[in-house]
Amino acid sequence: MKICVVGLGNIGFNLFTYLDRKFSGEVIGVDVNESRVNELRRQGHRVTTDYRALTGIDVWLMAPSTGNQGQNLFSALEHMIICPGALISIESTLPLGTMMRIREFLEKRGFKLGTDLFLIHVPHRVMFGVDKTVCDTPRVMGAFTKACLEKGREFYNPLVPLLVEVSDVRVAELSKVVENVKRYVDVAFAQEIYGYCVTNGMSFDELKIAVNSKSNVELLATDWGIGGECLPKDMSFLRTVCPSALLEGAEQADHDYRERIVKQVGTGKEVWVRGLSYKTGVKDLAHSRGVDLVRALEASGNTVRVEDPLFSSEELIEAGFKPINELEGNYENKKEEHLAARVILDRLKALEIK
Repeated sequence: MKICVVGLGNIGFNLFTYLDRKFSGEVIGVDVNESRVNELRRQGHRVTTDYRALTGIDVWLMAPSTGNQGQNLFSALEHMIICPGALISIESTLPLGTMMRIREFLEKRGFKLGTDLFLIHVPHRVMFGVDKTVCDTPRVMGAFTKACLEKGREFYNPLVPLLVEVSDVRVAELSKVVENVKRYVDVAFAQEIYGYCVTNGMSFDELKIAVNSKSNVELLATDWGIGGECLPKDMSFLRTVCPSALLEGAEQADHDYRERIVKQVGTGKEVWVRGLSYKTGVKDLAHSRGVDLVRALEASGNTVRVEDPLFSSEELIEAGFKPINELEGNYENKKEEHLAARVILDRLKALEIK
């Protein structure tokens, strides 16, 4: 069986390495980013940028970043040499209605779904920093025909702990978007309650412990805002088809929360920001609200220095930041000494700006 993973970003590469262990010698990856492919080749991975080299593929697993209209998926489909009998699994999170567009695209090329081509949607699920692979949690699968579902079942059942099949492929599309938007709304709610606690001199951490003592309730923690690639993008996907005052309010609440931090700090100060990555424990600055916070504080006339346990001082400098000097890093004993001139923002603790 020849397997190809399309798209070698965080999700696609995780999928690629997992399958490469399961099906040694049978998996190849493809990505249009030449520097990314060259980097992975140096690490010994079997990857390419050339779709012409991908012939006789039995299973295509599509995991590129979709773009706001799914354009990256369709670009890949245009270049793929699809053999009759192949299984195509769309793992990317999709703008609602994209699976129907993919079906129409393939049928225009002469393929009949469920007979000579099998199309399924199995949206990826992974919590980086928690799950090791994209196959550690139950997965949802939808398709247009029973034959496509059966083909997908044969491939995925041995790989995942539970395969949740749905009869309407639109439910599979919507499920992933709703998962992420639900988390967005939950975080925005936590940010609102956090702001109330700060204004009224109450401990948000104590409140969180108190609320979460009830088994069916979870008040989430806050960070520098709702970042990463997925949650803001999927909020946009859902709001496009489901206008909602609730969703609009959640986006506005997150925007206000981020602005509030900057306003509380003020201007003309030296600010230390601890925690820069887009998510605690994940070494990635892309789509990071920590990065946005630093730039907003600088734009407000502050001098900002940063620290993150995942990045060396050299890496932070290379990324365009001023690191906290190692000799000053143990600032807890100096906090009162510098209180008037310095503001310390620590993602691991409650923000004490008032």
